Amino acid sequence: MGQNQAYPTLHDLLPRQELAAAIDAGYVTRKSHPELPLSIYTYTRTAQYERVWNRVTTRCRGLVADDATGAIVALPLPKFFNVGEHQAGQPYAPALPDEPFEVYDKVDGSLAVVFHYAGSWRVASKGSFISTQATWGQRHLDGRDTSALVPGVTYLAEILYPQNRIVVDYGDRRDLVLLAAFERDGTEVPLSEAAVHWRPIGSVVTVWPAMPLAELLALAESNRLPGGESAAGTDAEGFVLRFASGVRAKAKLSEYVRLHKLVTGVSERDVWRTYGIERFAGLPAKELAQGLNCTAADIEASGGKPLEALLQQVPDEFDAWVRAVVARLEDAAAERERAIDEAYARLAHLAGDRGAFARTAKALPDRLIRAAVFLRLDGRSTELVVWRHVRPEASDPFTTDEEN
Repeated sequence: MGQNQAYPTLHDLLPRQELAAAIDAGYVTRKSHPELPLSIYTYTRTAQYERVWNRVTTRCRGLVADDATGAIVALPLPKFFNVGEHQAGQPYAPALPDEPFEVYDKVDGSLAVVFHYAGSWRVASKGSFISTQATWGQRHLDGRDTSALVPGVTYLAEILYPQNRIVVDYGDRRDLVLLAAFERDGTEVPLSEAAVHWRPIGSVVTVWPAMPLAELLALAESNRLPGGESAAGTDAEGFVLRFASGVRAKAKLSEYVRLHKLVTGVSERDVWRTYGIERFAGLPAKELAQGLNCTAADIEASGGKPLEALLQQVPDEFDAWVRAVVARLEDAAAERERAIDEAYARLAHLAGDRGAFARTAKALPDRLIRAAVFLRLDGRSTELVVWRHVRPEASDPFTTDEEN
């Protein structure tokens, strides 16, 4: 690795103070390799939500550097944006260049950053050396002939396997789909050249025929592919445009955007609340709203069947995920109800003496059960209190490609 000194360093690419400030502010994460002196730098969800896009955050998209020398070991694609963001005049997305562009398929998986270090080819995902996706990618790569790959070049690929499905259904396909390749100095290797190196490892991204931008955007909006065939959101994600100068932008099929927003926007807590509205449909809206941490207007606007409406709009496995969450919540609630039953049975003989009941109940170690036995004493239901208790912790949605 002595020749690393000839390559740009991390701080040649990103000013030291700006990178440190981005990490301190929570806009970039630095994660260490578990065994090697390497770190991977990636923008965070906070940066995404707040649209903090600058020369540091856009470059930190799976950037790998040697901790000892500072040499850049893997230089992935910088963050690129939707065509609509460029057209809307967003400060981080300047007007697209007036030059020819190639059109690639946008593959719906997880990014693989493939690089050579210490005599071996290695795989990271966008934000981790050891994520499930990176581990899968490493196993896939280790089983292939890598002799044609060029050390010093970073190969960017999309990780596809059934358990890592986002929205598009690739069936049983298991693949590392080559997207692009870069020299360490940032020079992009022509895709046709990199493809020759990559053929023993996996497939290469589909290149669509050239067409005017307006025509491409019309295809995306109408959910059609360049050949004219229609494509649902589970068939294709959309297109990546690569302009002659190397600038990239993306255009997603409108149906894919709808499905992805719906699917990846649903957390377990959302399922808990939505299902709770149906489960307790007989309760007054105000009481239910208090129990579910929402407003009475939210409940009235749900139309009475919010979960069913949700399930009708998503592909089957997302349906299955929602149902699995519901089943787990029901099991947890039933378990808590049984514990309340048992506690109340032990106190029932004191029901005629509220003071004695209260003194004995106070000794119960579980706060939920302490409150619930008084509801039972007064002949009131404990179900909403229990449902509130089994509310999931704030959690990530079903699946998202942003963290991989």
